[in-house]
Amino acid sequence: MTHQDSKPLTGTPALAQDLTTPEEIRRAAGLTAEEMAALLGMGDYGYSAWERGVRTPGGPALKLLALIATDPIKMIAALRKV
Repeated sequence: MTHQDSKPLTGTPALAQDLTTPEEIRRAAGLTAEEMAALLGMGDYGYSAWERGVRTPGGPALKLLALIATDPIKMIAALRKV
């Protein structure tokens, strides 16, 4: 199956669709920037670059943000266990 053949996922909760920036996701989850950086395993400066628009998350970080946006309570609890 090629990339063009793949179909988009359906059934994504509205919360995840409405939140588009790391800052929006963080605020909806009720976290400080420092807490979000620690949760994602990165430094404050790197995370703040995302919020300032200097850099954009990609790869695994983008997936983690999407998961946090989908179910903040469950995903934050799971990430804190790791």
